[in-house]
Amino acid sequence: MRPKSYDISRGEINGEIIGGKIRRGGVSLPPILEDKASIFWGYEGELFVLKNSGVLCIALEDISQTDKDSVENLRNLGKIMYLSSFIGEGE
Repeated sequence: MRPKSYDISRGEINGEIIGGKIRRGGVSLPPILEDKASIFWGYEGELFVLKNSGVLCIALEDISQTDKDSVENLRNLGKIMYLSSFIGEGE
Protein backbone atom coordinates (compact mmCIF):
# COMPACT_ATOMS: atom_id res chain seq x y z
CA MET A 1 0.00 0.00 0.00
CA ARG A 2 1.42 3.40 -0.95
CA PRO A 3 1.71 6.09 1.72
CA LYS A 4 -1.05 8.71 1.82
CA SER A 5 -0.46 12.37 1.10
CA TYR A 6 -2.62 13.29 4.10
CA ASP A 7 -3.03 12.20 7.71
CA ILE A 8 -6.76 12.23 8.47
CA SER A 9 -6.17 11.79 12.21
CA ARG A 10 -4.24 15.08 12.43
CA GLY A 11 -5.62 16.81 9.33
CA GLU A 12 -2.10 17.29 7.98
CA ILE A 13 -0.71 17.06 4.46
CA ASN A 14 2.46 14.93 4.17
CA GLY A 15 4.91 17.22 2.37
CA GLU A 16 7.38 14.38 1.73
CA ILE A 17 4.86 12.51 -0.40
CA ILE A 18 3.94 15.53 -2.50
CA GLY A 19 7.50 16.73 -3.00
CA GLY A 20 8.41 18.86 0.00
CA LYS A 21 7.20 22.21 1.21
CA ILE A 22 4.06 23.70 -0.24
CA ARG A 23 4.62 27.25 -1.38
CA ARG A 24 2.07 29.67 -2.70
CA GLY A 25 3.93 29.99 -6.03
CA GLY A 26 4.05 26.23 -6.54
CA VAL A 27 0.37 25.51 -5.95
CA SER A 28 -2.20 26.17 -8.62
CA LEU A 29 -5.38 27.92 -7.59
CA PRO A 30 -7.91 25.47 -6.19
CA PRO A 31 -11.22 24.97 -7.99
CA ILE A 32 -13.91 27.28 -6.64
CA LEU A 33 -17.35 25.70 -6.37
CA GLU A 34 -20.56 27.49 -5.42
CA ASP A 35 -21.77 25.36 -2.50
CA LYS A 36 -22.12 21.84 -1.09
CA ALA A 37 -24.65 20.97 -3.82
CA SER A 38 -21.98 21.52 -6.51
CA ILE A 39 -20.67 18.49 -8.38
CA PHE A 40 -17.02 17.56 -7.84
CA TRP A 41 -14.50 15.08 -9.19
CA GLY A 42 -10.74 15.23 -8.75
CA TYR A 43 -7.62 13.67 -7.39
CA GLU A 44 -6.40 12.68 -3.95
CA GLY A 45 -4.94 15.68 -2.16
CA GLU A 46 -6.65 18.23 -4.40
CA LEU A 47 -7.89 21.31 -2.55
CA PHE A 48 -11.03 23.20 -3.48
CA VAL A 49 -13.18 25.99 -2.05
CA LEU A 50 -16.93 26.30 -1.49
CA LYS A 51 -17.49 29.97 -2.25
CA ASN A 52 -20.89 30.51 -0.60
CA SER A 53 -19.94 28.95 2.73
CA GLY A 54 -16.24 29.77 2.82
CA VAL A 55 -15.12 26.17 3.33
CA LEU A 56 -11.76 24.80 2.13
CA CYS A 57 -11.95 21.08 1.26
CA ILE A 58 -9.52 18.31 0.34
CA ALA A 59 -10.16 15.16 -1.68
CA LEU A 60 -9.13 12.13 0.41
CA GLU A 61 -8.98 9.80 -2.59
CA ASP A 62 -9.19 9.91 -6.36
CA ILE A 63 -12.76 10.57 -7.54
CA SER A 64 -13.15 9.72 -11.21
CA GLN A 65 -15.31 11.72 -13.56
CA THR A 66 -17.73 8.78 -13.75
CA ASP A 67 -18.04 8.79 -9.93
CA LYS A 68 -18.56 12.55 -9.59
CA ASP A 69 -21.18 13.58 -7.05
CA SER A 70 -22.26 16.54 -4.93
CA VAL A 71 -19.78 17.79 -2.34
CA GLU A 72 -22.28 16.95 0.40
CA ASN A 73 -22.63 13.31 -0.75
CA LEU A 74 -18.87 12.90 -1.20
CA ARG A 75 -18.30 14.22 2.32
CA ASN A 76 -20.90 11.82 3.72
CA LEU A 77 -19.10 8.96 1.93
CA GLY A 78 -15.76 10.01 3.47
CA LYS A 79 -14.19 10.85 0.10
CA ILE A 80 -13.59 14.51 0.94
CA MET A 81 -12.94 16.40 4.16
CA TYR A 82 -13.58 19.98 5.21
CA LEU A 83 -10.24 21.48 6.30
CA SER A 84 -11.13 24.97 7.39
CA SER A 85 -13.55 27.82 6.95
CA PHE A 86 -13.43 31.55 6.42
CA ILE A 87 -16.30 34.01 6.58
CA GLY A 88 -18.99 32.92 4.16
CA GLU A 89 -22.72 32.72 3.98
CA GLY A 90 -25.44 30.22 3.24
CA GLU A 91 -24.21 27.09 5.05
